[in-house]
Amino acid sequence: MGRVNMTATVVPVVLDRENYDDWSSRIHIYLLAEDLWDVVDGTYESPIGEDGKIDDKAWWKKNAKALYAIQSSCRGDTYQIIKDKTTASEAWYTLLTTLKPDEPPDEKETRSVLEAYPTQTDDDDATPQSAMEEGHTGGPDHESNANDIHKTFANYVKHNDWDNAIKILRQYPQEGKARLPFVRHGTALHYASKNFMSCSVHIIQQLVDLMATEDLEITDDFGYTALYCIINYCPDRVQAAECMVKKNNNLLTILPRWVEGPLVVVAQERTKGGALARYFYSLTPHQTLKVSDAAKLISDGFYHNRFDIAWDLIQRYPKLAMAIDRNINIPLVTLANNRFAFFSGSQLNLWKKLIYYVIRIKRLPPINKDSHINVEKHESGQSDQGHLSDQKENKGHLIFSGNFHVCNPIWFLINRIYQMKLVHEWVAQFLPLMFKANERDMSKYQRMKLNTALCVAAERGHVEYITHFLRNSSYPVNLIMNKKGQNLLQIAAECRHHKVYNLIHVSNQLRKKENIPGLDHADEIRARVRARDQFGNNLLHTVASITPLSQINHIQGAALQMQRELQWFKEVESIVHPKDCESVNKDKKTPRKVFTENHKELGKEAEKSMKETATSCTVVGALIVTIMFAAAFIVPGENDEKAGRRTFLTNSVLTTFIVSDAISLFSSTTSVIMFLGILMSRYSEDDFYKSLPTKMIIGLFTLFLSIATMMIVFSSGLYIMLEGKSSIVIPSILLASVPVTSFIVMQFPLFVELFINTFGPGIFDRKQKNLF
Repeated sequence: MGRVNMTATVVPVVLDRENYDDWSSRIHIYLLAEDLWDVVDGTYESPIGEDGKIDDKAWWKKNAKALYAIQSSCRGDTYQIIKDKTTASEAWYTLLTTLKPDEPPDEKETRSVLEAYPTQTDDDDATPQSAMEEGHTGGPDHESNANDIHKTFANYVKHNDWDNAIKILRQYPQEGKARLPFVRHGTALHYASKNFMSCSVHIIQQLVDLMATEDLEITDDFGYTALYCIINYCPDRVQAAECMVKKNNNLLTILPRWVEGPLVVVAQERTKGGALARYFYSLTPHQTLKVSDAAKLISDGFYHNRFDIAWDLIQRYPKLAMAIDRNINIPLVTLANNRFAFFSGSQLNLWKKLIYYVIRIKRLPPINKDSHINVEKHESGQSDQGHLSDQKENKGHLIFSGNFHVCNPIWFLINRIYQMKLVHEWVAQFLPLMFKANERDMSKYQRMKLNTALCVAAERGHVEYITHFLRNSSYPVNLIMNKKGQNLLQIAAECRHHKVYNLIHVSNQLRKKENIPGLDHADEIRARVRARDQFGNNLLHTVASITPLSQINHIQGAALQMQRELQWFKEVESIVHPKDCESVNKDKKTPRKVFTENHKELGKEAEKSMKETATSCTVVGALIVTIMFAAAFIVPGENDEKAGRRTFLTNSVLTTFIVSDAISLFSSTTSVIMFLGILMSRYSEDDFYKSLPTKMIIGLFTLFLSIATMMIVFSSGLYIMLEGKSSIVIPSILLASVPVTSFIVMQFPLFVELFINTFGPGIFDRKQKNLF
């Protein structure tokens, strides 16, 4: 047996969470070469001592070498998974079960949807259509001028001279089945179907009318019919495909050899194939639609945000939500990965949110289970499916009418938000039906995929998805974990999604309300908080760490970020047992120590930000104090020569001048004191929770008040001195409002956010009405 090479790593690939397959194959070969694999797979026969342990020095020596080889080729978090393992076999199989990618099921579902999910409408669907032989070639015309005619026709087609080409085709119909070498030995119809830039739908319709029915079945060298060319190259040409199918219905069953499933699935995969898929679906009997094909129609619909076919299938066969499609995907899982399908995944500012809430969307209508979805027509003749917003029941819900110019940016913004809300509202209508699939019928693979989908939803903050899962599922939430061993509560806390955190935190209340069995609320929360991941971190450790998944960059400024992080830590700290606050992870660190280490840099940035803001505002406040103090002793008035003193005016404008000056002086002085207090603070971690934000709020408010009243003092004094000269006074007063407006635009959002975070209800309000 050779010696183990005691280097940093025994194979050139270091194991992380993404390359298990590559790493395992290399380390497996290495262990075989070093004659160490038998202690890993358990085939090494060794004597067992009286204490039940292996009593063989040779075995222990080989085990140590194999264990070293495995551990030395791991890095960071992967090493932590097997750090405590004492045998190579335990280490190997721990990594296998933890990091190996999910294996798809051995067999795909081949039954039709009607066989798998029988309904009362089985007899309403049409019988399967019989398939015809692929390709059809006609014999050549043996007349003397046949070659010349064929060359002329091919030349016209090649140069897109369709008028002359159609004239020849009218005289010599046999040219319709002639094969052209420049189009991979397809027909002129193949060429027209591919060249959507130079050939109109009207020309394709003329070619179809002039060709024999069986000639439409001719395939090119790739096995493509002209209909398949339309699906592949220009799927938005529904009318062209419709005229072909109406003339030869067998085209729906002719596909290239390597293409699986019906044409409706192929069309649904295409980015612009929604209208064509809707048309094909209306012609596809459910007896010919396999479960895997139906599931793929739904998955692709969710991927492209098309919901008509999916809505029809889900209402007829709700269990399709958890069916495995041809790509080993599951519709319910595909939906969880679509971050644009949920409002919680959207980042909208204040104005966009106002537009969003004003828009009203009609609900999807229930289907008629006695028939397929209807294929309505636009004025142009194309089917009504291109996008959800094209459907008639929602066209009238746009806030602005078509009077807006198509290039108007406001119209584009409103339309984009409208499309967004359309998707969100209809996904919310889908979810209750999809989560009603019988959990007892799910395979191990389906449960594993659903577990992954819920972890993704928690990571991305899709609270709507998790809400419907909790409403319609009795599956224990505590058993749902990601690869790091984190439950949904830990994932939500790590990613800083407070809505998901609140939802999971109080989910047991919903279970009690709907008579779903479970633990006592306090016991369940305690169990969730105390649960540890693979690195020994409980929930308080998790929230004390800042990872790339922590969503804090959308918060304005390091100071607010630090305050939010403290709010998270204190929120979790308030619900854990005191012993959990002092528990240590595998790195022997308490939650507070983890928080301090992870927030050290953020604390420095927050301190720098607070000092810079306080310094700038102190300078402004000091200038206002100086100006207002001097203005108090220069009240506008007239000199009385007889009395030898100054006579002051007594009108209301003068009163405004005096009162505004006093308010500005006192508020600016207060702001200076507050900002000086910020500059003199010790800047400990807990100061960012209440003390510093409170001082900043008072300082900003009083500074804003002093600036506003200073402008009033200026305007009042100008009015008194230039009484009667409104052409000068009015523009000057308007210009005085510019500094106030500028301050509001730049600093008011920060002030509002600070105030809400410090004195508002907080993001952990358990009394939110729309929590469920």
